[in-house]
Amino acid sequence: MWRAPSMLLRNSLWNLSGSAVPMVVALATVPLLIGALGVEGFGIVTMVGSVIGYFGVLDINLSAGAIKYLAEHHAASDRARFAETFWFGILFYGILGLTGAAAIFFGAELLIERFFEVSEAMHESTVLAFQVAALGFALSQAQSYLLVVPQALQRYDRSAQSEAFFGTLVNLASVAAALAGTGVVGVIVARVAVAVSNLLYLVWLIRGFKLGLSPCWPRPDVRKALTSFSAYAYLSKIASTLHQHADKLIVGAIAGPVALAFYTVPVTLAGRVLGLTYRLSSVIYPRASALAGAGRINELRPVYLGVMRYVTYINLAALGIMVLAGDEFLRRWVGEEFVQQGFPVLILMTLALLADSLTNIPSMVNDALGHPRITGRFALANGVCGVLMVYLGTTYFGIVGAAGGHLLSSLTLGMIFLLYVHGRTVPVTFGESMRTGFGRSLVVGLLIIGVLAPLKMLMPGGLFATAVIVSAALVALSLAGLYFIVGVDERAAMLAYARRRRS
Repeated sequence: MWRAPSMLLRNSLWNLSGSAVPMVVALATVPLLIGALGVEGFGIVTMVGSVIGYFGVLDINLSAGAIKYLAEHHAASDRARFAETFWFGILFYGILGLTGAAAIFFGAELLIERFFEVSEAMHESTVLAFQVAALGFALSQAQSYLLVVPQALQRYDRSAQSEAFFGTLVNLASVAAALAGTGVVGVIVARVAVAVSNLLYLVWLIRGFKLGLSPCWPRPDVRKALTSFSAYAYLSKIASTLHQHADKLIVGAIAGPVALAFYTVPVTLAGRVLGLTYRLSSVIYPRASALAGAGRINELRPVYLGVMRYVTYINLAALGIMVLAGDEFLRRWVGEEFVQQGFPVLILMTLALLADSLTNIPSMVNDALGHPRITGRFALANGVCGVLMVYLGTTYFGIVGAAGGHLLSSLTLGMIFLLYVHGRTVPVTFGESMRTGFGRSLVVGLLIIGVLAPLKMLMPGGLFATAVIVSAALVALSLAGLYFIVGVDERAAMLAYARRRRS
């Protein structure tokens, strides 16, 4: 019998909130940062963040294996192996953080001279910003690993609260530092200070779970299981790093910080919005791991199809709103210049991220069932192909070409991946996924957007006209979702639950 809210739904909503709140604050603070730092200063802050993120390639993605095995050991009440897995990760990320921090600190000058075009007036500040950010890299490694503990315990309420609070705080602190006239260095210092506070909070949070995590050295079988799984998951990590940061490094190196600012703003908007749905679906990973460990794979199939159908439809709804309102939003958010330069980038990147999102849930289920090698190889191929396409696109067509390169790579490699894993490592055929999973959502959503987009072009511009077309889209998408995406039994159960809540 359908019960609401289920643990999976609660975790999804908590995980969503952990990203949604900081996202809204981050989008709201972008104009303030641009106004206080200038276009070049904002581009430099973005560039520093991209380099710090790019150094994450050193991480072999031990956190992915940690979530899987921490969840399994906790379900089996194996406190010894739980503790061994935890401390092995702490040691690894401690060494990784210090190594990366040293490389960034001592290589800051070389990075700027060899790879980036920065004005003479901003050169010294940029070097110092990189050196301060080196400490931030070390802190971020420990912070990201500690977050996997509440997630592995399926306590997304606690991890989301941490992410929401400190994610909001880091954006507010950045703006405060910029408005105080501290420049790019002050912004980076503020972000590092928040990272210190976040790390201390996570230590306190984990101690409160009373897991008996006395320091210990893991046995060989624990180390082997974790490193073997993570070695293949590392390929996905490399691909994710390439996708998230390499494009900005390429645009910054070829076109300069000003073009990077015009590229980053729409890319950030598209990524933040569609990234929310990833948070909704990512809770399936520890759930699928637990089901696999208990030998209850048959229970995974309906969950998989339902999550794929709903998440794909939500992604398409976000795409529709982006197409219909993106130009007006950019105009009022950051100015007309960003509409001319950035709106085509926004549309292309939204489509690319939509294509990427279709592979998220199959990838997580594939990994949870013990096949990270396949996910990793496809992800790496997509990342390498994406970098090549972005480089060629930027060289010949500027920032629009960079976004087009992303889209071409995501469409090609994404479809190959979906065709390969369904019916092999994912226990659902591709045909079934098309009929009752993401295929139905694609058809319904694209049909509605295809009808409304031409109407948008026929309407006069302005805020009122945009509000009208967006309202029409929301009504149409909601009604179509209720009748074509939500199943008959689910719809009846939802209505019954709503009536009980009202009474």
